[in-house]
Amino acid sequence: MSSVVEDPGIPLVGRNGSVSSRTMYMGQSPSPFTSGKTDRKYDNVGYRLAKRKELFHRRMIISDFALFFAVVGIILMIIETELFIDGVYLKSDTPSLLIKTCITVSTVTLLGFVVWYHILDVKLFMCDNSVDDWRLAIDSTKVLKILLELTINAIHPPPGNFEFEWTTYNADTHKINTAIVPVDVVFSIPMFLRFYLLCRVIMLHSKLFTDASSQSLGALNRIHFNFKFIFKSMMTLYPEYVLAVLICSAFIIASWALRACEMYHDEVHANFFNSMWLISITFLSVGYGDIVPNSYCGRSIAVLTGIFGAGCTALIVAVLARKLELSRAEKYVHNFVIDVELDKRYKVAAANIVKYGWLVYKARKYGTPAQVRRNQRKLLRAIHSLRDVKQEQRRLADASVTLLEMAKNQSSIGNILDRTEARTLELDNRVSAMEKKLGSIDEKLQIIVKAVS
Repeated sequence: MSSVVEDPGIPLVGRNGSVSSRTMYMGQSPSPFTSGKTDRKYDNVGYRLAKRKELFHRRMIISDFALFFAVVGIILMIIETELFIDGVYLKSDTPSLLIKTCITVSTVTLLGFVVWYHILDVKLFMCDNSVDDWRLAIDSTKVLKILLELTINAIHPPPGNFEFEWTTYNADTHKINTAIVPVDVVFSIPMFLRFYLLCRVIMLHSKLFTDASSQSLGALNRIHFNFKFIFKSMMTLYPEYVLAVLICSAFIIASWALRACEMYHDEVHANFFNSMWLISITFLSVGYGDIVPNSYCGRSIAVLTGIFGAGCTALIVAVLARKLELSRAEKYVHNFVIDVELDKRYKVAAANIVKYGWLVYKARKYGTPAQVRRNQRKLLRAIHSLRDVKQEQRRLADASVTLLEMAKNQSSIGNILDRTEARTLELDNRVSAMEKKLGSIDEKLQIIVKAVS
């Protein structure tokens, strides 16, 4: 653990947010995760809070730069691929080599920012846990995650003209075809995985993540402020916008990727609108079959699109169900209106029972048997109508009791029980005091009796 000594004479907060250099880490050699400034002898909460705030800010800036270079690499890749598809140049021409070199430079810069981000993350862990040895902040799981992230960001089309033979199955002619395809297809499509950095940027810029009160409340309730929690809150606040952005982004990326995979095997897929049509019917799980992917790359994209479409469909249904549900105030108004209507129907049914009962009595005494049977039928309908109204009133009363109201009732009952218990204790104390007073009065009376006798 930390070998830092706190000096009670140092204020908790530095002047103008600056951090004073007064902490010395005893017996600790400098490392990439510790600052190269002079050793500090004293440290306190204020210094750690200021350092933590600075690390948070630097990590957010580094994450922004990483996303910027990731997007720059993706845009350059799309431009280079589109110019090659339109026949502006070949893969061996100088413009293609120049653009791919820029992609490589942006990729190397991106890898540097990713490494820098994880260095700041380790420093932040050391600051939060008062740890001096940076190796305590790194385990095998974290190393694997960092290596996986670096591998994803390192994938990009290399400069040069490299090709390979691609075998496909034509669903229309039922023949196996081969085509010479640039390796850029294999290395270009995985570059869209870099958009995971957008999730990190959204999390670091979220008010829930940057607000100190939210962090404290989450720590008390054992809630981790990761992207999963931020995404849930965004889906709660703005579900339609989040779903629209997700669906549109996935639709455009999948259409372009499918076109890049299939254009070397079929002229139909060379048209971007045909690829959009195939992605649309796959996303909606319609599957007309007029256009089908031929390569394994295109089939993989179609499978992923179908899975994503099924998930988005479920989310859309859930959002619509929540939007169509009545709010608490609307539910109260709705139940009140229905209750008034049922009360009117109850009174009308009761009046009809009295009315047709009298008519039955009158028909039996003065009328014919046909009139008696007719009025008896009306009387039975009125009785059944009254029973139906009572049943609807019971159902309405059961539906009006929600979990929130049950919790409120339970809370109020608990408060009543607490007050009753307090009053019972007070009554017991008073009874005990009265017993003591009666005992003292009895003793005094006995003394008086003895004195008189």
